[in-house]
Amino acid sequence: MMIVDLIDEVDFKERLIALGAPVTQDQSLVEVQATVLSWLRAYPEQTPFVKDLCTEMQKDNTTVLPEVSSVMAVFS
Repeated sequence: MMIVDLIDEVDFKERLIALGAPVTQDQSLVEVQATVLSWLRAYPEQTPFVKDLCTEMQKDNTTVLPEVSSVMAVFS
């Protein structure tokens, strides 16, 4: 049996929330992107943490849904 790590929209939002980003689960990915970009402009010291999160989530043994991956690319 093959087990695949899958990063979906819910996982992505949960991990951003854990970093302290002011996002909520009910936001769309477009809203999450805008919120995080605004947050990073206000708190640029958080940028390396968001970039590290995105890098970690895109490891070889993890599958990231395309819509989540496109938002991650904006933060990288």
